[in-house]
Amino acid sequence: MESDAYLLGTHEIELKRLQLQDRLWKAQTHSLWERASIGLGMSVLELGCGPGFSTMDLAQRVGPEGKVLGWDRSDLFLKHLGHASAEVSIDWIRTHQGDVTSALEESLHDQFDALYSRWLLCWMERPQDALQLAWKALRPGGRIALFDYFHYDALDLLPQDPAFRHGIEAVKDAWRAAGGDPSLGTRLPSLLESAGFRIDSSTLVTRSASPQDALWQWPMSFFPDFMQQLAADGFLTAEEAEAFLEAFRRNSKDATSVFLAPPMLSIVAVKP
Repeated sequence: MESDAYLLGTHEIELKRLQLQDRLWKAQTHSLWERASIGLGMSVLELGCGPGFSTMDLAQRVGPEGKVLGWDRSDLFLKHLGHASAEVSIDWIRTHQGDVTSALEESLHDQFDALYSRWLLCWMERPQDALQLAWKALRPGGRIALFDYFHYDALDLLPQDPAFRHGIEAVKDAWRAAGGDPSLGTRLPSLLESAGFRIDSSTLVTRSASPQDALWQWPMSFFPDFMQQLAADGFLTAEEAEAFLEAFRRNSKDATSVFLAPPMLSIVAVKP
């Protein structure tokens, strides 16, 4: 697989979508870091850092006495992170390009106080490989903080629409065909324990939005392009994709409509 082989791509439109996504989920992310006790002077590894929006926040959190290593397989995303950190003179961020399941260099073993990852393991065929990598990277007592999809089936649009539900099934089919699991969070606690970690805390994050709420922008930033891609890849017909989008457009004009975001698992575990 090529280094930039993201299911959703690494083009400029996706970069802007990720920036919006980071902003809309920032409060939940920072709450996770608080529970993981990530603070000044710490060394943090972020797996699947993408273009580095959360990486920049982590760097501010640990300060110049700390360090952050952003690990991602996209050269384009890492270049964006490099430019962004240089613009504000944050020189305690380092990056590594490569698949997250590739072996860490021996010099990095037991070097990190914390590891953070958001919406990464759900895309992996073998998330346990990333957890084994995390175990190697963390010092004894180090914490792993993860934020990932728990139960994607719960995503819904109210009033319900059969065309919308059919489209969500196609999203899950494409997700699984790419090797991921849209409900990875249901297995994550047991995967962490199997990797040797001790669960410290876990929180189920549920959110909903009306068309007037900022969170409504999140599915609107994702579905139009992705539905076209699903049709091109044969998971939907062009007519089914358009029916899905029309349902969303129709509900966007109805102030009583509700978007139910898929529940997320926010979990912290410790390496004994």
